[in-house]
Amino acid sequence: MNASTRIIMTVLGVGAAGAAAVFLLVMPMQRQIEADGAAIEQRRTELVTLDLVTRRITDVQDEIRRLETALASFEGRVPQQREIDVILREVWRIAEARSMLTRSVRTTSPETMPRYSSLPIMISQEGTFEGFYQFLLDLERLPRLTKVRQLQIAKSPADERLVHVDLLMDIFFEKQE
Repeated sequence: MNASTRIIMTVLGVGAAGAAAVFLLVMPMQRQIEADGAAIEQRRTELVTLDLVTRRITDVQDEIRRLETALASFEGRVPQQREIDVILREVWRIAEARSMLTRSVRTTSPETMPRYSSLPIMISQEGTFEGFYQFLLDLERLPRLTKVRQLQIAKSPADERLVHVDLLMDIFFEKQE
């Protein structure tokens, strides 16, 4: 074997070894690197999604805390059923303080809701419009939850300075377990 044949055989051997290294080592490593890159990108996408979900959960938890605080505030304003007579006396006192002549006060049976009940009260009064307006403002300032459901105002036939008022209001109280 002469020298040029040896050189050609060596070059072919090195080329074959290089080609074998590319096909057996480099290409599988390249495919693995691409697969790992795709997996990393998928994990990044999942992390972004999880980050958004975590922020929403934190927002929801903040909203739950805010609503629980508001609920506790309202529950503090809802009296026990045994306190209804105290509230009725206070409404009567407010009417007298505003020079409203209370003709009648009638209650109906309580209306029961899931967490509370309400007691509808029909009040019939006479007095000046200004006195009645102040009466409504004072009702609004009560520390307990009340709601005026219906209101009818008419001029008194006997005296035009006076109004006759029929008022249906609800007083809310804690449901008895």
